[in-house]
Amino acid sequence: MKRLFINIAFLTLLAGTFSSCKKQLEENYANPELTTTGSMGKLLSGMFLNKRIHPSYWDGYTFIMPYTAGYAQTAAIDPTAQMYIPSTTYTENRWVDFYDGATGTDYNYSGPGIMSNYREMQAAYNELSSSQQELQQVFLKCAEVIVYDQASQMIDLWGDIPFSEANSLNSTKSLSYAAFDDAASLYDTMITNLKVLNTYFDTASLTTAITTELAKQDLMFSGDLTKWQRYANSLRLRLLMRISNYDESTAKSEVTTMLADAGTYPMISANDYNAVVWMSPSALKSDLYDVFSGYPYAPAYLLDTLMVANGDPRTDVFWDADGTNGFKGFPSTGTSTEYEAGGYATYDSATFFYNYNIPAVLMTAAEVSFLKAEADERWSLGTAQTDYETGITQSTAFYYSINSKMVLKSGDWTALTAPTTATISTYLLQSDIAYSGTTTEKLAKIYTQKWMNFFILQSGQAWAEYRRTGYPVLSFATSTSSSGSTPPTRLLYPSSEQLYNSANYSAVSGKDTRDTKIFWDVN
Repeated sequence: MKRLFINIAFLTLLAGTFSSCKKQLEENYANPELTTTGSMGKLLSGMFLNKRIHPSYWDGYTFIMPYTAGYAQTAAIDPTAQMYIPSTTYTENRWVDFYDGATGTDYNYSGPGIMSNYREMQAAYNELSSSQQELQQVFLKCAEVIVYDQASQMIDLWGDIPFSEANSLNSTKSLSYAAFDDAASLYDTMITNLKVLNTYFDTASLTTAITTELAKQDLMFSGDLTKWQRYANSLRLRLLMRISNYDESTAKSEVTTMLADAGTYPMISANDYNAVVWMSPSALKSDLYDVFSGYPYAPAYLLDTLMVANGDPRTDVFWDADGTNGFKGFPSTGTSTEYEAGGYATYDSATFFYNYNIPAVLMTAAEVSFLKAEADERWSLGTAQTDYETGITQSTAFYYSINSKMVLKSGDWTALTAPTTATISTYLLQSDIAYSGTTTEKLAKIYTQKWMNFFILQSGQAWAEYRRTGYPVLSFATSTSSSGSTPPTRLLYPSSEQLYNSANYSAVSGKDTRDTKIFWDVN
């Protein structure tokens, strides 16, 4: 597919057509210090405006809930004949938003594309003098981490993707069609480059003016490079563990080195370091409330079997009990008639339904702890139980923090009281939760808790890890559709890619089936 909209997308953003939210962000994140025509700081801010990063109605309703959350079973979906057949329009929207962005009408306006935004940053950087490049390199480095995070998610959805040549018009000054990069090779490149970024963030020295500018334009960490370093290393850990069944020797070697030297490779070890962007009702707000009107119910396995049966301390912060049936989830074998009739627990009103301040969640301490626990258990690194239990504690605290920071669209709820240490300790002793049993049983508990932690705010990660590990063991209703009676293992490439990028598409067309596994999925 042609990637021609680099300047148009971003000039539209800068010209003032982004609605009131965009206008206020431009005012809040103006860049008076820098004299170059391209504002590296504002371009970094633009990364966070992409609606596939910050919680948005369009992403939630057309992609997250019906597909990644539905296929990971962290959301209950209406069991229709087409329940496992993704809309090609909606999946193409997801594809385009990564590359070009800035499409659609007000209600589904995507913001700048991740790749077009990054290429614009590279073009602006190349126009700088060598001395200015040295000063402003930090903006590009921060953006690089986000690009790798988002690109890896694209691979997890589709497999091979255009990357190295994608959106390159501004940098090459020539029109070309982007080749597809091999997914496994691209993962390797990102893993290698994230290690380089660790060193950069550890040793970077910024001027006072750049420090001030970065603090203003960095909507996630307010310019704290130690947190960017932790994010880069934690993302690298995620990618290494994602390939660990495909290339265990590399993953084991690199992860062992990282975990043995926390001083050199610090990670997101506490919720204070989480890679999240809290929203603002006056600038960039979450607007997920209508999503939960369309996909309201808790899935039975998550709620009934895992949470209620074990006294999970996150139950109250995840769900609102049904007035008649209490904490009851919709069964995977339920019918469309039963779905329409209702009577099931719904997503918590204050935490999710009416909350303008649901954060953009890129990486949390709980995920890192569960990744470490898996590595500990598989490769005898020594602290698996501690990391597993820490992950559950961190996950619980994080979700209650979302509730405590609620900014409500309507209603008047009092923040929930976070569970006590004693409550969490009691939960950790439940037989289905306690860190005991065979290695297989322990790993199953780690994988399941990681899946629960991802929930709907990181449903793409939940679906990816479910495919990689096979846990939790889920049952899916069989659809009557001849085009797909069970969830796919990947998404199909957009028809526009086949049409406009046909020469390059032909190289990957043999892999373009709903049952082709992503390279790391070797179970």
